[in-house]
Amino acid sequence: MSNHKKIKPTSFLLGAMLVMATIAPVLAQDAGFLKDYSQLETRKDAKGVERKVWVNPKLTAQNYQKIIIEPITFFPVPSPTEQVSMGALDEIRAYIDSGVRKAVAASLPVVSEDGPGVIRFRWAITAASVDKSLKVSQLIPLALIITAAKRGTGIEKYDVKLMVEGEWVDSVSGEVLIRAVRVAKGVEIKGDTPLTLKLVKPQLDSWMAAIKEDVARLIPPAK
Repeated sequence: MSNHKKIKPTSFLLGAMLVMATIAPVLAQDAGFLKDYSQLETRKDAKGVERKVWVNPKLTAQNYQKIIIEPITFFPVPSPTEQVSMGALDEIRAYIDSGVRKAVAASLPVVSEDGPGVIRFRWAITAASVDKSLKVSQLIPLALIITAAKRGTGIEKYDVKLMVEGEWVDSVSGEVLIRAVRVAKGVEIKGDTPLTLKLVKPQLDSWMAAIKEDVARLIPPAK
C-alpha cells in the first residue's frame, strides 16, 4: 500500500463567470488564470451556495449595458486520457460556452465590439491540486471525474478541484469589474467508462440556470 497521504476528492466542472463559486476555505494552489486572487471573498448565490467573488462598485446597470463574451478555454491546456478524450473536452467546452451565452443574453445584450458601457468577459475552465507531484496538464482530466488513481500497489485518491474562473473588465479602459471562481460537483464514473457530454449535461444545465440568476442579481435591468 502506498504511504501517500489519502485525501478526499472534490471534483468536476464548472459554474461560470458570474458564475462564481465555491472554493474550500483551505485551498489548493490557485490555478493562475486570474491576475489577482487576493480580493476574492466568499459569498452566497441565490440558492445559498458559496462562491469566491470580488465585484467593483462601478458595475451598475447605469454604467454597463452590454457584454462581449470571449470563447471559454481550458487553462492550462489539458492532456487528454483514454477516459477523458479531447473530443469529450471540446464538446463539454462548447456546450458550456453556448449555454452561458444564452443565460447571459437574458439579462444583457451580447455584442462583438468594444465600446463605452460594454463589459468584456474572459473565462476558463481551470484546475488546482494539493498534490504537487501532478503535472498541471493532468489536472483538468482528473478533475472532470471522481475516480481512483492507482499508485504503486495501492489506490490513492487525488484532491483535484475543477473550477471555472472569470474576469469582467471595462472593454475600453481595461479596469477590472468582477473576478470570480466556482467549483462544482464531480461526476462519478465506474471503471474505465469514457466521459461524455451526455453524462455531465444534467450538472451543466443546472449551472446554466444558476448563471442566469447571478447575472440578473449583479446587473439588474436599468430603471
